[in-house]
Amino acid sequence: MSPYLPWPLSNLYRWDCISINDTPVHESLFRRIEQHYLDKSLREGISASPFEILTATAFTIFNEEQVKLAVVEVGMGGKLDATNILNNQVMCVIAKIARDHESFLGNTLSEIALHKAGILRENVPYIINPQNEPNVEHVITQYGDEIGAVQTDVNQIPKTLYTSPDWQRLRNTLLPIQQANALLAAVAAATALGSPDDIPRWSAAKPIMQIFTARNPGRLEIVKVPPVFGNTNGENASAVTGRRILVDGAHNPDAARMLCNYVNSKQRTLRRRVEGRENSLKAPKQGWRVTWVIAMTEGKDAERYLSILLQPGDTVITTTFGPVDGMPWVKPMDPKQLLEIAQHVQPSITGMAMPRDGVLRALCAAKYLTPEKAPIVLTGSLYLVGDFHRELRPRRAANYMTHPRFAQDRIEFEAMLQTEQKRVRELFSPQVSHYRVHGHHKIPEEELFASTVSSDPEEVDIVSEKQKEQILERTKLRDMQAELAAINETLDAIGNEEQNLLQQAALQDDSIKSRNQKADESAVENESREQQETNESLMEFKGLMNQTKEEKEIEEAPHPNTPSGGLRDEMPTTQPKGKLHDTRDAFDRAFEKDTGPKIRKHTGYIKKTVPDFRKRFGDATYAR
Repeated sequence: MSPYLPWPLSNLYRWDCISINDTPVHESLFRRIEQHYLDKSLREGISASPFEILTATAFTIFNEEQVKLAVVEVGMGGKLDATNILNNQVMCVIAKIARDHESFLGNTLSEIALHKAGILRENVPYIINPQNEPNVEHVITQYGDEIGAVQTDVNQIPKTLYTSPDWQRLRNTLLPIQQANALLAAVAAATALGSPDDIPRWSAAKPIMQIFTARNPGRLEIVKVPPVFGNTNGENASAVTGRRILVDGAHNPDAARMLCNYVNSKQRTLRRRVEGRENSLKAPKQGWRVTWVIAMTEGKDAERYLSILLQPGDTVITTTFGPVDGMPWVKPMDPKQLLEIAQHVQPSITGMAMPRDGVLRALCAAKYLTPEKAPIVLTGSLYLVGDFHRELRPRRAANYMTHPRFAQDRIEFEAMLQTEQKRVRELFSPQVSHYRVHGHHKIPEEELFASTVSSDPEEVDIVSEKQKEQILERTKLRDMQAELAAINETLDAIGNEEQNLLQQAALQDDSIKSRNQKADESAVENESREQQETNESLMEFKGLMNQTKEEKEIEEAPHPNTPSGGLRDEMPTTQPKGKLHDTRDAFDRAFEKDTGPKIRKHTGYIKKTVPDFRKRFGDATYAR
């Protein structure tokens, strides 16, 4: 039982989140038991929440169908979750913990971890994903020790599991985080089935192998979308060669990082074959630009989430999702607000907001905003993933492209495709003004990119000369932004050097003042002593006792330049030696010695690299 991603499709109907042996329970069975608990809640004044009703319904169905082993996912947290009413667990699993539902669970990982630890039971084994933060593991293990739960070590799986050919083939298809989750599932399954020590060979652990190969909808799911990308020339939908998209319900920063790693390693660098050509089309040097179709729930940290995913040159189409069954308080973020955040995070994106209901309509726009072989990723919310599967479900039939009962639907989608193609061409025309507001769209001029699309969806797009010029302009803009960023870093480094030198000069100034004071005092003493000796020598030499009164008057008259009245004109005194400059002079010398050459080097680099710097980046940046 999973409240989020039921099998085989995501969150289509309430009963889809309860499955037995990979088959969703029958609607009539679900509704009968659900109605029993709805009546009970009303009759006894319980006021049970929709999720509490769902949990009671699921556990009753498991009992009626005599399920021997159930895998139950909590709704939120653990300690206070409705699923925590269970008291016969055979294994408790705590996966990688991230910040989510913070208004309910707490603002720190430690607080959230304590909620998660609430599912542990006395004498029941539990396992923690080793990729969790140390403080998370500490909180959980401390709580486990207090109640007497039994911790299980991931490393207790026999080496034969890691060295088997089956595992080696499997691990080549998984990201590191997926490998860690697979091993976590292996330990849990082995513990529930008996003991890991009882598994002598990998081949004996076929049930565990099935866990690894299970496909989880909405988690790195590659999906074919016949109504949007399929061939409408009469071929069977199962044989359609049209584009597939990546669907992932990542909705917090940790999940965004995992999705980003997957997209960067598997999507941006993928070699994509062009039909009718012998050689595969290599990925561009900087990787494929990704088109993101995104909706997010109100209250999520969209800025942090998008800053992880988006790269320069990507395309973002923001959309919405419909009402969530049983959770009326869950609402989507305004697509226009979400697009503004995306443009703030990554100014060089191409952006489009689509507040209309219908994720498939957003994908129609994505088709005409995306080069033929570039990847398209649908993400941001599990509710968006649910809407996607709900809309796609009746159109996944193998005969969708040919059966008469789908004829009207195919006509409607063809009209929708033409409408969105026209809208994209109008919005992303080169003649658009700096900020053109068209309905619910707002796209800065520097982010516009007109996409020339063939009338035949399967035909390779022909890039016109005008489009090449637009691509070149966008490339120049990104290069200019990179140049400015590099220059800013250089100027910041020079500023830091100057600040350090000023601090050093201030310290030197204190030392200089101290030395100057001592030197001045010593010079005054020497001057006084030398003056006295000079006067005595002159008096003795000239025989002052026998001089005339006139000579005495002349001699006794104070010299205008000598405070002591000595003969300074005839015998100049020694000036104080080594008089030093003030703080600014000291700084100037240090600056010229240490930083001046660097500034001249940087200035020369900037002039050489960007000769029209002032014109391109403005007076303010030039002045700096």
